[in-house]
Amino acid sequence: MTGSVLLIYNPNSGYFIENSVENIEPFFTELVQQSAASIQLSFLPLTALKTVNLVKHLKRLAVDQVWVAGGDGTVISIAGQLEGEQIPLGILPLGTMNLLARDAGMSLELTEAAEQLVNARPVLIDMAFMNDKPYLCLSNIGMSTRLTALREALRQHRAWSRWPLMCFYLLRFVVKFPAMEVELVQDGRCHRLKTRSISISNNRLSDSGGLIPRRNQLNCGVLGVYAVRDRSLWTLPRMVLRLFSRDWFGDKDLLSFEATQVAIRFKKYRKVVSVMCDGELSQEAPPLEYRIRPQSVMLLCPGEQK
Repeated sequence: MTGSVLLIYNPNSGYFIENSVENIEPFFTELVQQSAASIQLSFLPLTALKTVNLVKHLKRLAVDQVWVAGGDGTVISIAGQLEGEQIPLGILPLGTMNLLARDAGMSLELTEAAEQLVNARPVLIDMAFMNDKPYLCLSNIGMSTRLTALREALRQHRAWSRWPLMCFYLLRFVVKFPAMEVELVQDGRCHRLKTRSISISNNRLSDSGGLIPRRNQLNCGVLGVYAVRDRSLWTLPRMVLRLFSRDWFGDKDLLSFEATQVAIRFKKYRKVVSVMCDGELSQEAPPLEYRIRPQSVMLLCPGEQK
């Protein structure tokens, strides 16, 4: 590939701290030049987007592609601004989960990911929305939002103490986290259930996935809806064990279906609900309205089209 690339990065990323990267822009320049010396790089720290109109900035620079160095939360913050623009978006995965990068076929090793982007081709993928807030991977409601908040609180701990603490709190939440009484409304059909976990994925999750379920396709134009019926104390632990064994999709207490739109209503009044979209927590006013906009983001993917 030859051309110009705007690389947007989060200067506060844990990757730079953990790897003692002090001069971030020279670090990326050297990384990319190992793969393609002909690429002209320009840089924009994520913090600058508070004062910069990204679309106007891109037109002024006349760049061919935008690369984002970060996790899923950083990627969606950029993709949301590029929706409908004919500018390919590439990912250098520096996040915790890197769900979109995984599903797009990107390597999680930074040097290999840069090489993949140099030779990648643009593919139109879908964007999902929760109450008009965009996301590209997964939206969660229930126990996982508490675990995410806990993960952020424990981020300053070293890994040897952080993960045992996470396991301890996971077991505690399995016992004590309260169930929600909800209605999932899809095209006039209403599913009523008690649950402690609901996930709405942008395109369906693979039924052969492991603890981190994957998506085989990113542009089928459907939402995947997954809710675990809370019928006993052991429902969620059993589901987690089945995730490890890659046999979760057939669980008798899993409600799953496809939809292009779905609403989540809560039986008991709630002023706000904690929702996690692409790893970012927010407080949202119910009901929660989900929809999908097919093929609205141009993503750089290695190899064959996803």
